Amino acid sequence: MDFFTLLRENKRKIYLLVLLSVIISTAYAILSLSLDNDTIIQEMPIQVETFTIKAKTITKKVNSIATVQYKDKAIISSKIFGRVENIFVEQGKQVRKGQLLAKIETYALELQLKEATAELKKAQANLRLAEEKLLQAKRNVEQRLKAIAKSRLELTDKYVTLQNTEDILRKKEKLFKAGGVTETELNTLRTHYHTVKTQFLQAKKDYETLIVGFRDSDIVKAGFTKPQDESKTNELFTLINTAMEQAECDAAKSQVEQAKTQIDIIKTNINEASIKSPIDGIVAGRSIDIGEKVSEDTNLFVIINTSKVYCISQLNEIDLISIQPGQKVEITIDALHKTYSGKVEIISPVIDQTSRTADVKIICSNIDNSLKPGMFARVSINVQTIPDAICIPATSLKESDSSSVFIIKNTMAFEKKVTIKERMNEEVLVEGLQEGDIIANSQIKLLYDKAKVKPILKTN
Repeated sequence: MDFFTLLRENKRKIYLLVLLSVIISTAYAILSLSLDNDTIIQEMPIQVETFTIKAKTITKKVNSIATVQYKDKAIISSKIFGRVENIFVEQGKQVRKGQLLAKIETYALELQLKEATAELKKAQANLRLAEEKLLQAKRNVEQRLKAIAKSRLELTDKYVTLQNTEDILRKKEKLFKAGGVTETELNTLRTHYHTVKTQFLQAKKDYETLIVGFRDSDIVKAGFTKPQDESKTNELFTLINTAMEQAECDAAKSQVEQAKTQIDIIKTNINEASIKSPIDGIVAGRSIDIGEKVSEDTNLFVIINTSKVYCISQLNEIDLISIQPGQKVEITIDALHKTYSGKVEIISPVIDQTSRTADVKIICSNIDNSLKPGMFARVSINVQTIPDAICIPATSLKESDSSSVFIIKNTMAFEKKVTIKERMNEEVLVEGLQEGDIIANSQIKLLYDKAKVKPILKTN
């Protein structure tokens, strides 16, 4: 069999072999081309923007909204009944503490003052009379004490005389029995004895009458203990025996004090008729007119002090932990396009159970009165200052692992774990990096550990 005959018989098999050879060659060529492209892609560096870390001092802040309110407010009311005589200020006027705002008529009060003054003079005259009676009573007690002392001496003397006379009479009676004395002489002596005895008994009776009110029993009855010292005893006797005059004197003094008190009340009411401002501020409201009758507790004026104002913000309980009195606050008033400085002054000790917030009062100077009560404000409270803080852009964190960044060294990116301390808007406070480190800040999705990169340096 020649070649051509063999070719004709195996023609179909030859076609299949040729086709298979072409397919294999083509597949090999495509595979080789694909592998070459991947190698080229892997070897091409990724262009990334970089961020050079610099340590800096940062201030942590708590931001909130607030409402401007007055610091001091005084609602001035009338303390007396009367007719408004004069009004000296109008709404919106600036006033000083103690400035006269209005005057209430005092004619009736002035008449009452004259009457009370007359009553005082009468009471003072009664007091002088009572004091004079007390003084005279004390003199009488002094004289009585002297008379008692004299009567006691006389009684003692008469008692001695009586004892002597009685002794002589007994002796004469013995002599009479012996015949040494006549009956006439004895009778004369007996008569003298009875006279002396009568004088003694009369002196004793006079003494007992004289010491009424000056006995030890009188001291005990008055509720005192008898002193050992005679001068103290005499003082007690004086006190006991002038009690009525002393009571009259005390009553007269009470009447004088009552009259003085009444005068003070009337003078106070006359003074209260001059309505004065208790604080520096602005007249926010006037509710009276001249000629109008007012009674006690009638509201007359409202004064508010706006030289300093409160910005009152409601902060949640989490933020309250870091808030302390004295912390500096930045206050922004959008309506004025201005920023003011303030500080935390009062933190409410009570948290609202519904909103879980508490009021924080921020004091702010308002000398130019540009801040009006009721204005809306935004406040930023400086709660902590951190020196040498390491902050990176939030965009430099790996999305799949937000605690990782890529440090750029030469032309390679190395993945590194960091500790996130706090997120602050577009920045993140971290630990695990140091000043001078260069990190990737773009193409984060394309980067992987030890990836080749082409850094594009940017100024921070």
